[in-house]
Amino acid sequence: MTSFTIQSILEKTSNRDKDFRYMATSDLLAELSNEAFKPDSDGERKICKVVLKLLSDQSSDVQGLAVKCLSPLVRKVHEAQVEDIMLQLIQLVLTGKEEQRDISSIGLKTVVLEMPASMGHTAVRQLAPKLVSGVAKDVLEVKLESMDILNDLLKRFGSNMKEEESDACLTALFKELGSARAAARKRAIACIASLSAALPDKLLGQLVASIVSKMDEKGITADLRRTYIQTLSAISRSGGYRLGKQIELVVPLVLQQCSPAKARGDAEMCEACLQAFDSFVLRCPKEVTPFVHEIAKTGVQYISYDPNYDDDDDDAMEDEEDVMD
Repeated sequence: MTSFTIQSILEKTSNRDKDFRYMATSDLLAELSNEAFKPDSDGERKICKVVLKLLSDQSSDVQGLAVKCLSPLVRKVHEAQVEDIMLQLIQLVLTGKEEQRDISSIGLKTVVLEMPASMGHTAVRQLAPKLVSGVAKDVLEVKLESMDILNDLLKRFGSNMKEEESDACLTALFKELGSARAAARKRAIACIASLSAALPDKLLGQLVASIVSKMDEKGITADLRRTYIQTLSAISRSGGYRLGKQIELVVPLVLQQCSPAKARGDAEMCEACLQAFDSFVLRCPKEVTPFVHEIAKTGVQYISYDPNYDDDDDDAMEDEEDVMD
């Protein structure tokens, strides 16, 4: 495609008629998806500027196409352009209005997932500190979007994080485990699991020790205890054998939480503990061997447990039948 033709398409994206903008964006997507299309430096800047503008279009259909344009775009342009796109999108996620934040978040996730692997260091340097600041914000929507994007970043480029960056990230996420919002706790667990796969042994050990310490605190709520057990389970699934070094701390803790005296009929806690045992046995089979008997005993104990079954109801029904007879 000639530069004149691409310029014509870019101009049409500014048309007052949303149908014209939609068709122009569709044409732009088609060209970007064409492997033979290679824009020059000036063309790169113009295309990136237009796509970012279209993400704020009044038409949601146009916005949707603009997001799709990001996928092939970040694979064609130079790193400087991709970096600029990241910076503009993260700014809108953190400070933009609700509608801007939503579409910018989707766009940034697309960029993180589609950018060249060689940009891992750049992505971490530019996004991680800003996303951590978003996690610490009081606005719930910003907090949740930041953790969603951070999870994608950690899954793909977590190994590129320096120890001090990992520490700052872990500190912010660990705090969210105590959030009153279930959605925040769930996302924090996912992020910690993704981060744990690349954490230095020192930080991973500190994380597990912090969880163990928190579980011993007086007045800890049932929700928070379940959250910590779910976090250990998620770390095991993600980090695998790396949790093996702390297994002597972790397994007795989980066994204690699902004991009848501690669980007190808390079906959700029992389920969380059993899922954790499943992960420990699968991911750390050698290290968990000394505890297999106790884990199996606990499993057998709950294998016949049905939280929907109530003996008292059956007894009451039998008493009623006796009276009728």
